[in-house]
Amino acid sequence: MTLAADGFRPFPSVAAPEARVSDMDFIIKIFTIEMVIVVVTQKIAVPIGGAETSQVALALLVHAAVLVMLALRGALRISRLSLVLFCGFTFMAGFSAIMLAGPGYSVMSLLLLIIISTFYVFRVKLDWEHYLKWLANFQLIAVGAASLLFLNWAMQFINLGMIDLNSLIPRRLLYLHYNYIQPIHWGSPWMKPNAVFFLETSHISQFIAMAIVIELTCFFRVRYLVFLGAALLSSFGGTGMLMMAASLPFVLGRVPRGVILAGIVALPVVYAGASTIGLTKNIEARVTEFGSRGTSGEMRFSRPAEAVADAMFGDETDLFIGKGAGSMPKGQSAKGANFA
Repeated sequence: MTLAADGFRPFPSVAAPEARVSDMDFIIKIFTIEMVIVVVTQKIAVPIGGAETSQVALALLVHAAVLVMLALRGALRISRLSLVLFCGFTFMAGFSAIMLAGPGYSVMSLLLLIIISTFYVFRVKLDWEHYLKWLANFQLIAVGAASLLFLNWAMQFINLGMIDLNSLIPRRLLYLHYNYIQPIHWGSPWMKPNAVFFLETSHISQFIAMAIVIELTCFFRVRYLVFLGAALLSSFGGTGMLMMAASLPFVLGRVPRGVILAGIVALPVVYAGASTIGLTKNIEARVTEFGSRGTSGEMRFSRPAEAVADAMFGDETDLFIGKGAGSMPKGQSAKGANFA
């Protein structure tokens, strides 16, 4: 296993250009395979111990295996700066947990946090051409996921319902605590699409939103933008739409003015179509969630912001060392769904 100690250093000068290209081709291939595996298996978790809720996502283990393969190939690097920051972070987190941990402190949460943070120490070297190849592969995966989203709708239209992996995966291996299948609104006969494999609608909407940003900034293929845009609107996922709205100010500079003008002209038509399928009402309902206790929007966006504000303006120790892993405020809605 070979690891260079500086992630920002180019490949060794002794390596032939053909060898460097071969390594980058290998990186693209393994990243693409990993992304497909992670998408398809994201509802699977590996149980830890006897507790039903103690589990680790299979995706983390897959990524760890990929890092090992890259290291064996000699294509993995370690960033010195990231390594120093990681060691400092780990020391402070461990020290504060031991000395100042509250009753809500969780050893497993801290362990998971450190494991995930370890992944960010590593780097791979790609030139711009290979980087675009990887992004192009990601776009193909996103198109496949969006196609499954439309399959969800097609199966509902012919009264077959959506494919339910919850009934196919053994519960001990099922990644718990996600709203996998949920109605568009309370009492609706229509379910939000999840593209079969995604944990919930918000995940597929985020996935598609990232693909749209990549398409706008790197490729700008109109057919991809139309297909992915229609998929995002059809997802009824507020998280992806919020991500897209937040990204627009940064990507509009790369969009031709003619396309922006055409989009403005088409906006009334898009709004009318969205209103016809009930999307505008869904968005309005989701916006009101930010101020309603126990709702998904409040737990995902408002509550974390409140926790940060409490840390900044409350006890000074919280500002510098936090409250301990696993102590993030949790809430329970009237319907019994748990959110962290």
